[in-house]
Amino acid sequence: MDKAVFLDRDGVINRLNRGSYVTSWSMFEFLRGAKEAIARLSDSGFLIFIITNQSAINRGLLTEAGLEVIHNNMLFEIEEAGGAVEGVYHCPHRPDEGCKCRKPETGLFNQVGEDYDIDYPNSWFVGDFESDREVADRMGLKFILASGGGGLEKAVKEILNE
Repeated sequence: MDKAVFLDRDGVINRLNRGSYVTSWSMFEFLRGAKEAIARLSDSGFLIFIITNQSAINRGLLTEAGLEVIHNNMLFEIEEAGGAVEGVYHCPHRPDEGCKCRKPETGLFNQVGEDYDIDYPNSWFVGDFESDREVADRMGLKFILASGGGGLEKAVKEILNE
């Protein structure tokens, strides 16, 4: 079984602009230290997964292809910094659609578990809202609340017991 770190995207890896969506690569801005923090986790033997709600898709503001461009560029920059991300899992649904994949539902985490042999009790979820703790608790993950520049760096120190 593999230890993993699940990362929320908006607000943990990139700047979250309240009331708007990242709908193009030009709008994506890495938070300070995020790429390097992911590289440190990768080097420490954790599998890294990004779990993200992207309701801009079902709101008609972003296409799946557009999201793929954003994620491919994000992954390229993370790799350039020495990090490795196993997968990016996203929910395209609006909150009112009642799906099973939108956090705090567990669908995306369960999908990772179908694709990989994850040791959930020895794995982590880093989110930027207290509501993210709910899904971590349901999945038996350790949870860290982190947001803003340097938040992921601090979370990595906790995960690595530094």
